Amino acid sequence: MLRFLNRIATSRWANGPMRAMVPVDALLQRRTMGRLSIGRTVGLHSLLLTTTGARTGQPRQVPLFHVPYGRGFAVIDSNLGADNHPAWSVNLLRHPHATVVTLGKQLPVIARETQGHEREEIWQTILSVSPGYAAYDARCNRNLRIFHLQPVPDGRHTSSTRSPRPRQPTPG
Repeated sequence: MLRFLNRIATSRWANGPMRAMVPVDALLQRRTMGRLSIGRTVGLHSLLLTTTGARTGQPRQVPLFHVPYGRGFAVIDSNLGADNHPAWSVNLLRHPHATVVTLGKQLPVIARETQGHEREEIWQTILSVSPGYAAYDARCNRNLRIFHLQPVPDGRHTSSTRSPRPRQPTPG
């Protein structure tokens, strides 16, 4: 069943309906703290990623397929095979601190774009779960970015992982 759905979901005619499901899935995951999602109903791992807008600085949420990787998550910016990178990918490059909601848990994460052997290892894992991503890769004229979302060790973004606040001058 999953193989059949992968074939349909990655066809060009499915892009419109798939894009229309994104806000519905985001709402469903937000309301259930990631316990329910459209992707999970067909056996895919799903999460709700909150990034900081690269231009606006405002929080942005998007539901994403992921594969477990290390103690975190690996996500791919396929954008349904479009030639442009999705906004969340650009946001993570500019502001790597993000939040993931999945299976009733909210976790602060730090995003890092993968390269070389690590990227290839994750890519093969993604294809083993959802071979349709090869169609997205073949269809677009760009390199798909793969990010490792690693949970922050102490569970929150600390001053060691964020730029420090400017000090206020003290009255002299």
